[in-house]
Amino acid sequence: MRAARLDGPGPAAVLAMVGGALGLLAASRPWVHAVVQDPVLGRTSVTASGRQAAAVVPAVALVALAGGVALLLARTLGRRVAGLLLVLAGAAQLAAALAVVRSPESGVSDVVARAVGAVGTTDVHVQVTGWPWLAVASGVLVAAAGALAVLRARHWEVRTTRYDPPGPPGSPAEDPAPEDAAAPDTWDALSRGEDPTR
Repeated sequence: MRAARLDGPGPAAVLAMVGGALGLLAASRPWVHAVVQDPVLGRTSVTASGRQAAAVVPAVALVALAGGVALLLARTLGRRVAGLLLVLAGAAQLAAALAVVRSPESGVSDVVARAVGAVGTTDVHVQVTGWPWLAVASGVLVAAAGALAVLRARHWEVRTTRYDPPGPPGSPAEDPAPEDAAAPDTWDALSRGEDPTR
């Protein structure tokens, strides 16, 4: 029973949604602190959030949340397409977050330019917080969810609804329930003016 529960889109969808939630959290937190020594304004401190330092992170987080839902609701081809999009989105987020970690000056440059009113200020000291690493982990989760969907989607059961076309002859969906078999007689009795409850 436990293995059957794990062999479906559920784990991949959970990975994608958790990755998306962590990405949204990371994007809302401060990523880079910068101290600018300007000859006119003096010492100025600015902070760049994840949205400002890597705008792709919140976008990927929304894609991950939508992709998690798609993995639960779509059929095999749709799940594979959603999985491929999740792999690409997770890789993009991973690259963006690592770029800020490696070169934090680029992530905070726009915020510094707005704060001091000048571009290319040389005396800037930057410090990276731990939040970009959460975005890195989020990107890994999203990409892993997508890879799992691409590799395993054909083995997952497809959800069926009562609006789907009937199965092959003799399938359980074709066999009428006992109350369904009696329904035409009941309607005929009503049409003739008889009380079917008697």
